[in-house]
Amino acid sequence: MATNKPMARAGYLLAALLVIGPLFDGTTQLLPIRAGDERWRFGAVGSLSNLLLLPLLGLLLAVAVSEFTDARRTKRVLGAICAILAFCLAALSVGFILDYFQVRTAITPRLQHATAVATSIVLVKNVLTIVTLFLLTRAGYIGPKAALLRSGPRLKESAAASLLPLGGSARAE
Repeated sequence: MATNKPMARAGYLLAALLVIGPLFDGTTQLLPIRAGDERWRFGAVGSLSNLLLLPLLGLLLAVAVSEFTDARRTKRVLGAICAILAFCLAALSVGFILDYFQVRTAITPRLQHATAVATSIVLVKNVLTIVTLFLLTRAGYIGPKAALLRSGPRLKESAAASLLPLGGSARAE
């Protein structure tokens, strides 16, 4: 299959913009970093969970472009990046839960229910993002060619033997 290299480059560039742009915009709003403050960590993970959709779309686009251009090495690198991001987001989500239990004592009683609902929504978003990243990881390591080889028609041994007579014996069946 002939590939359109300028189209593939444009697809990779658009994918990079979709991944890097929102993450850069979101992280610059969180500066200065105060990793020792549980309220800052809680707010940071909560606000970053709102912008994960565009980077996921960018990763999906990059994996799709590498699939269509049959760039297996690029597809595997993207799969590894998705796996690393999934594990990092899982660790951030666990820390987010722990920070919630520390921060909720400082929240006024009338806002605790709203904070619990918002925390649940953030966790659902993060879990769905983690699942999507693992699916993209899997897509980066397997492809339709492997599936075609596994499920393709197999010749029976007797059919293959009748096509190629071996040893000079010509059998007519």
